[in-house]
Amino acid sequence: MNNSKIESLLNDINIDQYKTQKVNDYITLTNYQIEVLKRFDIDPSLYTKLKDIIYVAEEIYEETLDEDLNIVLDELSERNYYENTNK
Repeated sequence: MNNSKIESLLNDINIDQYKTQKVNDYITLTNYQIEVLKRFDIDPSLYTKLKDIIYVAEEIYEETLDEDLNIVLDELSERNYYENTNK
């Protein structure tokens, strides 16, 4: 791959969407996750556990089948598993 193609790919990536942000004292999410949740009127700052956000988002996803919301659900579910499951 030549340098111009690499530069073009790098310019297309929105790195800011993957930056994490502390939502409250309990939850940290990426800007992308926050934006998608808020698009569906889910305010993550009102929750203290990821599993509660996941529960609400799953109910909305079942009605909308929105791809972005599904991506966020997958990310949050995986993170919740690794952070909160005894191994």
